[in-house]
Amino acid sequence: MRRTGLLAGALALVSLPLAADSIVLKTGQVIEADQAWVEGDEIRFRRDAAMFSIPRQLVARVDAASGGPSLEDPDLRRSRELLAAGEPQEALRSARLALFRDPKSAGALVALGAAQLALGDFARAREALGDALVLEPASAPALELLGDALVEAGDFAAARDRYEAARGLAPSPALERKLEALGPAPGLPSSARYSVRFDGAADEPLGLAVVALLDETWDDFERKLGFVPQRPVTVVLQTAKAFYDTTRAPGWVAAWNDGTIRVPVAGLDRPTPGLVRVLRHELSHSFVASRTGANCPTWLQEGLAQWLEGGDPWREDAALARLARQNPLPRLASLEEPFVALSEGQALLAYAGSLSAVSYVIKQYGLDGVRRVIASLALGRTAADALPVALGVTYSDLQSSWEKNVLGSVRGAGL
Repeated sequence: MRRTGLLAGALALVSLPLAADSIVLKTGQVIEADQAWVEGDEIRFRRDAAMFSIPRQLVARVDAASGGPSLEDPDLRRSRELLAAGEPQEALRSARLALFRDPKSAGALVALGAAQLALGDFARAREALGDALVLEPASAPALELLGDALVEAGDFAAARDRYEAARGLAPSPALERKLEALGPAPGLPSSARYSVRFDGAADEPLGLAVVALLDETWDDFERKLGFVPQRPVTVVLQTAKAFYDTTRAPGWVAAWNDGTIRVPVAGLDRPTPGLVRVLRHELSHSFVASRTGANCPTWLQEGLAQWLEGGDPWREDAALARLARQNPLPRLASLEEPFVALSEGQALLAYAGSLSAVSYVIKQYGLDGVRRVIASLALGRTAADALPVALGVTYSDLQSSWEKNVLGSVRGAGL
């Protein structure tokens, strides 16, 4: 049936008696349907065994008579019902169908993770629930289920963090029982700035040295950025995992700094230069996220974190200049999303470009320019809108001047 025919048929149902879901059009007309859901750019609904669709742009809202979520995919609803009925395999199938229709559905990812948990597929459940939280960070069900998956993996400190975050959004007796089962969190005395805990055996001397380092770093960042997080930053020292550099993993948002900084420290008895760099890098993310939430382009987050971690701020420019002689540099506007979908080579280029671009902004506009950009993002502006307000340049202007600087500075150095 053609879309125009479907729309005409749908409008003819406006006067039918009350059914399950009410589709309210922008014209004020109401269509009653047995069931309505969203599918791409259309609202689809069933009425008397027939299926219709309406362009989503014509719909003001959908009121679910059941009181449940509006525009819910029927397979998503069915997945939850099947799981509650003790049929996880069928629940998994329905969740996959819902996700196939809408790959960006946080609800479908939560349903998929719940079914995978019930089937004992904990690794895939963690992946699905992590993806759901990237799409919807304040999803209490996703946080609680991810906590369940982490308990199964033996990562009790991370599980406790997810349970506590879920409790802050939607407290429940079940969450309290899960937290009680984990017992008290081993750690050092909390301060107004930090809550430092151990995942594994406690190492108090190392922990106290880390606290001293973090205090020094906090003061440094406050001077440079002009603001501080309003809530204590949680730092988990993973004493059962050997130290390695976590800062350039493309999935840092989901894996290492989702509100809690996790650092492997096994084998260390003091803050080494590598540990200092990692802690400074991750604390930078905590500072910026505390001000902008999720409304900060990844190139700015990662570039600023690399700049604040220390070292030569122009260290990537020689390689970037060689690349720019044959290929365009990465477009900053294309580096707003987390780097999780990039290949290893693409991610390395994205990190290098991010550091170089932020270093250029600081060179041209000073740290006050960075502070103005962050303040503008904190008001909810997009990066494209924040740059003209804070720096007086468009994305295109910044891209062009940054590229010229990369090539010019390297030529000046004789490279």
